[in-house]
Amino acid sequence: MPGKARHPDPEEVAGFSPSTSLRVKVSLLEIAGLFCFIGLTSFGGGITAYIRRMVVTQKRWLTDDEFMPGLGLVQLLPGANVVGLSVYIGNHLKGPIGSVVALGSLLVPPFVSTCALGFLYFHAGHTADAHAVLAGVTAAACGLMASMVFEAGGEAIKGAFDVVLILITFALVRFAHLHVPYVILIVAPLAIWWHRPRPPKLKAPDTGDSTVS
Repeated sequence: MPGKARHPDPEEVAGFSPSTSLRVKVSLLEIAGLFCFIGLTSFGGGITAYIRRMVVTQKRWLTDDEFMPGLGLVQLLPGANVVGLSVYIGNHLKGPIGSVVALGSLLVPPFVSTCALGFLYFHAGHTADAHAVLAGVTAAACGLMASMVFEAGGEAIKGAFDVVLILITFALVRFAHLHVPYVILIVAPLAIWWHRPRPPKLKAPDTGDSTVS
């Protein structure tokens, strides 16, 4: 309509940031397709980095501010992280039915393909070529996990104290050889205390006198 001002899209002005809130409508079919693709094309422990890249960076269904709390939550809960993460994302997008669709789409296709590959492995896994393939897959999984640290670390790490917590966690697991539940019991209270809600600081009123000549 002539004369009606058009408000510019924030993405057009400043570009998309993974921490910028962006609400999108996602169908169950889209959720099923994406998690089916993730389940069939991901490698080992690096799947959490892969999910973040697909859901946050490429699809923009979640922001980092929405994704990282879910990742932290599933890290604290028992069970496979990827299972909890798919349930969290599906529920965030489409409620309980979204969780069921995301989890089923993530698990069923890899289950079928793993059964088929397992059959081949037990019949040809003793060959040098099979061992080379497994070594390459392991390297790929390690690379994906490393990418998760570098990509999401900038959003998750808020200050020097977070770096201290990371070093403490690493030392307790690597050198003290503590089980993960014990490390969580030690580190989690410190992190919760440090990131507790604080009342906003009141700005002191400006008492300076201005003179007019």
